[in-house]
Formats: sequence, C-alpha cells, structure tokens
Amino acid sequence: MSTSEQTHVLIVGAGPTGLSTALSLLNQGFHDFLIVEETSSKGPASRAITIHAATLEALDSIHCADPLVDLGIKGEGMEVSDRSSTFLAATFSSLAPYTRFPFVLLLSQSTTEEVLEARLLKLGVSILKSEKVVGLKSKDDGSVQVLFESGKVISTRYVVGADGARSTIRHLVNIGFTDPDGMPVDEQLNQMILADVVFSSDSIVLPKNTVQGTTSAGRVFLTVPLPKSAESDESVYRIGFNVPISSGPLPSSPSTVYLQQFLNDQGPVQLSSDPSINPNPIYISKTIWATRFRTHAAIADKFLVHIPPDISDSTRRTAVILVGDAAHIHAPAGGLGMNLGIRDGIDLGVALSAHLKSPNEDNGVLEEYTSIRRRRALSTIRLTKRIMYVIGALGATRFLNISYWGIRLLALIPFLRRLVAWNLSGLGNR
Repeated sequence: MSTSEQTHVLIVGAGPTGLSTALSLLNQGFHDFLIVEETSSKGPASRAITIHAATLEALDSIHCADPLVDLGIKGEGMEVSDRSSTFLAATFSSLAPYTRFPFVLLLSQSTTEEVLEARLLKLGVSILKSEKVVGLKSKDDGSVQVLFESGKVISTRYVVGADGARSTIRHLVNIGFTDPDGMPVDEQLNQMILADVVFSSDSIVLPKNTVQGTTSAGRVFLTVPLPKSAESDESVYRIGFNVPISSGPLPSSPSTVYLQQFLNDQGPVQLSSDPSINPNPIYISKTIWATRFRTHAAIADKFLVHIPPDISDSTRRTAVILVGDAAHIHAPAGGLGMNLGIRDGIDLGVALSAHLKSPNEDNGVLEEYTSIRRRRALSTIRLTKRIMYVIGALGATRFLNISYWGIRLLALIPFLRRLVAWNLSGLGNR
C-alpha cells in the first residue's frame, strides 16, 4: 500500500553532504524539508578520513566543527618518503594566519556522520531510512512525485541529489557524468585498496599526527593515524595503496595476509614484518575492514535541472540540484572528496534559503550557486590529477628521470611546501 507525504525540499542521501545540506537549511531558519536514506545502517566501512581547514570553517557555521575537532586527531602535516627517507614535509601550521583551524582533522567518515546526524536529531529532524528512490513523476502543478520502492510517494518542489557517485537522482533526470578532460588516471594508480588496521605494536615509528605517503617503483603506500574508539584502546591506522595491473585483479575482501604483502613490498621499511629488511619487525595484527576501488574522475554535465524543462515559469517547475559525489568524483589524493561535498551542502542551504525568500523564487540565485560549485569541483578534480601525476613521477624509475629529480628539488623550497598545505586546505577554493 502506498503512502503519500508532501514537503517543499526533499534531500535524497544522508551521507555527510546530505546531512550538511539539512543542517544548513535549519541554520537558515528553513524547516520544510525531508531527508531520506536508502540504507538502514552503513556499517563500519569509512573511506573519507580527512577534514580540511576550509571544511571545518563551513562546519563551524552550522555549529558542528568543535564537536568533530574534540573527537579527531589534529594532523600537523604530511610527509612523503621513498621508503627510507623523507623528502617532502608540508606543515599545516603555516595556515595559522588564515584560519582558526591550522591542521587537517583526522577522523573517520562514520564518526563525522554520527556527529552531524546527532546534531540533526537534537534540532528535531529525523532521517527516513530504508527508502530507495525508483522514479520521478511530474504533476500538473509543477511539483514532482518522488516514488520509492516501499510504495511511499513524496511530493516536492525541490529535489537535492546527495545520493553518491551512482546517483539514482542523476540517472532519473538524464544528466551526463564524464571525465571533464577525457584523461583517465595512469593505469598503474588505477587499482586501489583501503583498509583500517591495528599493528602488533604501537611503535614510535608509526605516525601519530601526520599523514605519511611512501613512493617507490611506480607504487604508493599511505599510512594515517585514526582516533581510538570508545570501545577499544587499540590504535587504528588507515592504510592505502595502489595495486599495479601486473599484480592481477583486486580481491573483493582483501585479507590481512594480502595487506601485509603489499605493506612489505611498497610501504615504509620501518613498518615491514620482514626481519631481513627491518631489524624491528612490525606486522598487521588485525584488519577492521578493507575495500577495493578504482580511481577515476567525473563531473555532472549540469548541477541544476528543472522538471518539466519546457516552460519558463519557475514557479511551476521542480528544481533538481546535485551535490557531493552525485555531482563530481575524483581520485582520493589529498582526501578532498568529502570536503568538497560538505561545502557543497552547506553552501546550498544558504543559496536555497535565499532563493526561496526571493521575489517569485528567482532562479538566478540557484544558477549562480551551481555555477560556482561546478567551478570549485573542476578545480578540485584538476588538483587531484596533478597530485596523481606527481605520485606517478615520484614512484617511477629514478635513473635519468627529469620529472622525479625536478620534483625532489622543488620539494626543498619552503614556499612550495606552504603552497601544498594551502591547496590541500581548500581555503583558496571554498
């Protein structure tokens, strides 16, 4: 049996982007919205673990930054090494003159979502879970009916697609989603593994408040500390690495043995379990979760469409707006994806509220918002591609490799190290 509801704004997706959109609307004094989520529980997997300064500033505007900072690790900087020695160290303290958050916050996405959802519940808004969108149907009055697998029907004037990279909303309104440059990521860096692990010893060689990257022979390995959970005193680390095509397809559920093999082959020597290369062996004692994925970039052709599209009267059309991964995806280099999505959502709350308060609901406000956010997304996509290029160059064979030695020399320049921190912070790309 179908049930019908009505709301002015429907947010589809309750990840960090959707939750941020809802909180931003509330912060603007707008309450006539619903937020729906396809799943009932997201489990322990949590890809995103970094919240940069610009995002913390945006979260501060909806009163969520301080609770998150209290739970996370204030990352002081990032280091890049060649398995044995560090050649690039960028510190986020250089951001101090420009922000009250001169660090990168290291915190799992699942915890970030818990904090945002708790804030939403405190403000009296609950999420409709286990509701999968299956269709959109235009009505004569210009609104649209959103159809759900459960039989539920919600009529609305604004649909916010915050439902991830495989967005159902984007698909239903036929918006293209392609690489803006038509240039795929280097195949050597295309296959990736992420995992949260516990090591056999909380050794002093493990990073405590820095992001550590290791490059060698076309390979990269990432090691990042995460906060201890309330249930356990174990120190948890996020590791990530590429798997060259020559190593075969990725396993669907990477085992601890598999993770250890790649850590020994391409991770920092001081974290190896092989006593022949590390006199103080350390090994992965537990895998909390692990996943595989492929790196690629894509951006929606449009972030804003209207239903129906063939009339000019904005008061008789439904606006569909894409945010977060539904609008753009890119390589995980720099940990920028969730950050961009959260800022999309918070800015949308401000823009949508201004649009609704404007005479005759002036579409210029939404068009300006989506134009700006699309430019921000393109800038971020191209930044991550540059980072991936540098990673590939640093991991390549060094003999007579001009790119490798050029990057090594540039890394010695203090201004460029500060520029790395600035670009990653998002402060210039809010």
